[in-house]
Amino acid sequence: MAYGTYEQLWDVSHEYLEKHVAFVNSLTSLMLERARQLRSQLFSAESTKRDTFVEDFEAAHDKLQSMGKSLQIVVNDWKRLFADQCYVLDTKPAQKPLPADTYSSFGFIAPTLDYQAGEKVQLLVTYIPSPADGTFYALDDSRKDVIRNSLTTLQQMPKDFLTKAPPAGAVFAVYLDNVWHRAICNMPAAAGSDTTELYLLDMGETLAYSDLLPKAKLPSDLCQLPAYAIKCQVSHTAAALPLSLYYSVSCSVVAVENDTLIVEHAEPSREGYAISRDTLTVEELQEMDEMPLSTSNPMKAVLGYVPKDDDRLCKHYDPETKRCFKGSNCRLRHAPKDPDGWTLDKDTVTVSVPARMEVPQTNTYIKLLPTCVVDVDQFYAHIIGNERNDKEYEQLMAEMNDPETIANFKPFKLMPSLGELVIAKYDGIWYRATVCDVFDDMVNVFYFDYGNTATVGSSEVRRWEDRFKYLPYQAACCRIANIQRIKPCHLEAIDQLYKSILDKPMKALVIDNKHPWEVKLFDEDDFDIGEGLIMAKLALPRTPGKFDQNAAIPG
Repeated sequence: MAYGTYEQLWDVSHEYLEKHVAFVNSLTSLMLERARQLRSQLFSAESTKRDTFVEDFEAAHDKLQSMGKSLQIVVNDWKRLFADQCYVLDTKPAQKPLPADTYSSFGFIAPTLDYQAGEKVQLLVTYIPSPADGTFYALDDSRKDVIRNSLTTLQQMPKDFLTKAPPAGAVFAVYLDNVWHRAICNMPAAAGSDTTELYLLDMGETLAYSDLLPKAKLPSDLCQLPAYAIKCQVSHTAAALPLSLYYSVSCSVVAVENDTLIVEHAEPSREGYAISRDTLTVEELQEMDEMPLSTSNPMKAVLGYVPKDDDRLCKHYDPETKRCFKGSNCRLRHAPKDPDGWTLDKDTVTVSVPARMEVPQTNTYIKLLPTCVVDVDQFYAHIIGNERNDKEYEQLMAEMNDPETIANFKPFKLMPSLGELVIAKYDGIWYRATVCDVFDDMVNVFYFDYGNTATVGSSEVRRWEDRFKYLPYQAACCRIANIQRIKPCHLEAIDQLYKSILDKPMKALVIDNKHPWEVKLFDEDDFDIGEGLIMAKLALPRTPGKFDQNAAIPG
């Protein structure tokens, strides 16, 4: 069944599932188990754990008999979707390798052996016949990406199951150890033996065939791929290889004989430095070459640049008169040098947006769209109704996230300063933000247009551009006037407020317009949100406070 059908079925049933937590938990555990089956390691060791997916699903289904008919219909759809497909997978028998003296002839496309004598190759051991006589089967580790992509497709593709073994020479899929493998049946023996064996093209293992094995057809493109498992033989003149199943071993090619790779053990070469001039970009090389490998200037050696104080500060400056003998004709800066030798060079940064939001009058109603909940009595929100501001902000965000604009954003050479305005990414979108804290390679920022904070990597922040400061901060800090929190970080109360107001248009009565705004919130039915939290015992009542500018200062 196509993945789109899975998503459509889930969307239809979601409204029923969320009402029955017990069923959701049961179904989730079963789906996770199914996911673990599909994500099993491609060449995992033999597992003795029995697959109980169908039994577990039926047990969960029995719990639902007392539920509504609509939900039972949903369950039956899920059962048809999963259980019928998985039934054949639960009846798979345990497979064992054939005895070492068994000889079978198989016809398939042999693996590509384009190796030269003396060539170094890294091999991933997939099968070691018993008794160990130096013969083993392995994958070329340098082709692991190609192999992984092909076999991942095999695991995920829809299966057209077979009821009997295909004829000899036909490649098909077989399900073993929770993984689908490409396999082929043996060619008929000259003596007329009717024994059927399987050869796993990508493992190199030969197994006895069973009718109970889950089998499926393969598309022609997978059938035409050469086998990935390479038959290898340790050279008789070389020492034994340190072979371990599913481990990588370094080898040197001795020769290629009759589709067999003759190898000997080779010590792995030491890796070079991870960073060198060859690994750096042109910009990084230019930055590195700005400072010579040796310099006699201690300032350049320590700071990486030469301060310009001697060029900018007037040498004839008199601290008493705070000027020099040239008077107003001197174009240099009149300031004393730092007694400790620190440079007066400064790099100016922007720390605030000059534009200010229009503050609503007290005892008036406004429309708010909460964007972030900080605590049970504090949140950030957008003011709804100013069409001009909304249109300008929409244009600002479109310009800020234009691909051409993003390409011209300037990265930081040094970590940004606290309080500095930056352009920061959040869920793949660039927003205006200010720096709250700086770590080794992470930056904590406050997105002042929405009120939330996040810690992002240093590669996800860019230098501020003044062309984005013409609009005021879009998120207003508000406080629910008639409640106070019961305790700090009351998660249940915060979660309830989050569900009640976030991203929902709310009517607000402005009690006080000082920071933060004191407001009473009402939903679309004019229900007081604060009173609702008090009734649910998630908040304490509070008398709204209003600051009187004309009142006397206490004390």
